[in-house]
Amino acid sequence: LQDVGAYLLRALGSVRPAELEQALLLLPFDAVRRLLVRLLPLLAEAPPVELMARTILYLLRVHHKPLVASRALLDLLGPIHAALSARVSAERARLGYNVAALGFLRSAIERGSEGGGLFGEALSARAAAAPPTVSELRRKTAAREKKTGGKRRPKQKGSAAE
Repeated sequence: LQDVGAYLLRALGSVRPAELEQALLLLPFDAVRRLLVRLLPLLAEAPPVELMARTILYLLRVHHKPLVASRALLDLLGPIHAALSARVSAERARLGYNVAALGFLRSAIERGSEGGGLFGEALSARAAAAPPTVSELRRKTAAREKKTGGKRRPKQKGSAAE
């Protein structure tokens, strides 16, 4: 079952987002029914919840009348709604937690910048260290040129190496 689900999600993910609605519009109703049945078990743990939600909501919007008219498909919509709501609310909670953590980090960095900063000790130690020798600068330049394929960076105005 996981291989089929992984293939289905890969196939849906390979369609460009701008063309997803057009591709879903071309599906016959029987394929829509099978797609909804296959997406239901994936809603609980499969990673691309945005893709699955966008797909399900678009299919519901386009095929609303035939889906509601069929008793079997109407029974399928209840679990889809419950699983999709639970998954989206869990993702929303995770996103809120991550935003709060980033805000905490930002305030910690701002507090740290007033009193020397998060890396204040390392920066002051680096500034206190002796300036690099000419041979060390040449070695670093040669390594950088080797890494970039021999291309030199353009000289900046006011650089000390002129």
